[in-house]
Amino acid sequence: MWEQRRICIARALYEHKVRRVLEVGCGDGNILSFLVAPASDDEHPITHLYGIDISVDALGEARNQLEPTDQDRRDLRVDELRVELFHGSAMASAAPIAIDAVICSEVIEHVQESEVPALTHAVLGVYRPRLAVFTTPNAEFNVNFPGLCYGTPEARFRDADHKFEWTRAEFTQWAQNAAEYYGYQVELRGIGMTMRNTAEGFVPCGGCSQMALFVRQSEDPKEPPPGYVMEPCPGLVPFADIEYPVYAQPPPPEEQLLELVLDFARLVADAQSAFDFSDLWSVLEVRHHFKRRRALETWLLGNPLHFKPASQQDRQPAQRYTLVGA
Repeated sequence: MWEQRRICIARALYEHKVRRVLEVGCGDGNILSFLVAPASDDEHPITHLYGIDISVDALGEARNQLEPTDQDRRDLRVDELRVELFHGSAMASAAPIAIDAVICSEVIEHVQESEVPALTHAVLGVYRPRLAVFTTPNAEFNVNFPGLCYGTPEARFRDADHKFEWTRAEFTQWAQNAAEYYGYQVELRGIGMTMRNTAEGFVPCGGCSQMALFVRQSEDPKEPPPGYVMEPCPGLVPFADIEYPVYAQPPPPEEQLLELVLDFARLVADAQSAFDFSDLWSVLEVRHHFKRRRALETWLLGNPLHFKPASQQDRQPAQRYTLVGA
């Protein structure tokens, strides 16, 4: 389930082309470490990741997960990436971090329901990102976990620290009210619609987890809701600052670059001297020098004496090329 959840979160971030992402309640860094991997959209890479958590132990685990590996130092990234972790509460009254998106995944159910307005205001009213992603368990799905005794007086939550678990209707009501007040459009999605090794008697009732995507419609600042008072809260304390090694060499002379690309193109070409663009782009040295797919596409088309598009339709970039004179 956690794998599906973080894939869904990452896809939402990539869809909205965000670069600076904050995770509220980042825990041991499970989602942040997943976002460290470069996205397929190289035109809009994530360049800054921020994590906030109230647990020093969890932040220590996150730091260990996020430290660059030997492979990161060997296979240098094309784009910069900086990760900053902070100890404290997301509801801290200190000046917020400048970000494009906020993730609040499986966090809201860990605060008292009376504190939900404070968390909502911190994310949508104070940080006020272009995109906010909330996920929380779907209480109705608990019927498929016999040990939770859903719908009986002995019913339990999925985690002993959960203060509540919302049904789809309750989550929808909260999300729609928050979107209307703070000037966002909200889309609701289910995550994990089925279970592995589903037993007979499985009850379809939405996703195991539920997700709300808030897209900002207005940049006007928003005050807290009427009658709501923000409680004073200690500021955020920097915990870790991690920068990933990045390739920073200047491009080689054009003749040297041509020979380099020709060498790698010959390696990935078939018996007819044709190669897929994706195979050439997968070569790290090629990505280092061109950085963007579009730049390599333009360069290949600008060298017709050596490379010829094998097929090109509707002005779309060619997916296959042929080596000329090979």
